[in-house]
Amino acid sequence: MEYVVVGLRSLIVLVFVVSAASKVRGRRAYAEFVTATGRLSPRRVSVATARRLATGVVAAELATVMLVLVPRTATMGFAVAATLLLAFTGAILLALRRGERAPCRCFGSAEQPLGYPQVARNLLLLAACTLGLAGGQLVVASPSPGGALLAVAAGALAATLVAVFDDLVALFRPP
Repeated sequence: MEYVVVGLRSLIVLVFVVSAASKVRGRRAYAEFVTATGRLSPRRVSVATARRLATGVVAAELATVMLVLVPRTATMGFAVAATLLLAFTGAILLALRRGERAPCRCFGSAEQPLGYPQVARNLLLLAACTLGLAGGQLVVASPSPGGALLAVAAGALAATLVAVFDDLVALFRPP
């Protein structure tokens, strides 16, 4: 089980690093994320409030990375990641209910309209966090370096698929 937890830690760390970095990689990217944050808020918010919310999201994502990276705080990191994913999923569902379909900018400049695939992606990540929480309670042995490296690579591959998820969905969406 320790290898599964190592792989899940790799997945969550990389997903949240890519997510945060894609939002702050430039002024335009951050401005687009602030706008998307305002649209995804449960009620209409000012630009200043959207900016504060966006800053809070990026800070929470980076805090999650730090918590999951450190073995002693990884369980807490999985819990924080799960909480963020629940909030993000709720925001997406509320936005969809209001008819909002503009891109969420969850991973930067994605142009895919907001939809249920993003909900499914978040629920899969939430399942990974839940497994990480459960597995973190069971792990008693330290993994071998080779096995840990393979687990990190598997987590990195999964994180790459998550980061390009919108593009993959677009490939298979009917014209």
